[in-house]
Amino acid sequence: MKISEGTEFKIDIKTIISIIIVTSMFVGMYYTLQDDISDAKKMPKAVIDRIEYDLKQDWHTEHINRLEDEVQELRDWCREIDKELSNGKGKNR
Repeated sequence: MKISEGTEFKIDIKTIISIIIVTSMFVGMYYTLQDDISDAKKMPKAVIDRIEYDLKQDWHTEHINRLEDEVQELRDWCREIDKELSNGKGKNR
């Protein structure tokens, strides 16, 4: 296929409108993003205070300790079940 002066190129109106809409959406998103970037540059930099860090660290520590306690409870429960099964109490079923 050769493209020359005699080559016909057919596009219907729906395709043209779709191309215009998609292009305008991308242009709108670009300018919105540029505006958001310029607003962000004007804002002061976020500072993480030592208090925030300590509070978050305390929360993590408490969460880990709670999970460790729950795991220990589950281990104890499993050991009790194992003892019951090994003593023959589970044979009644």
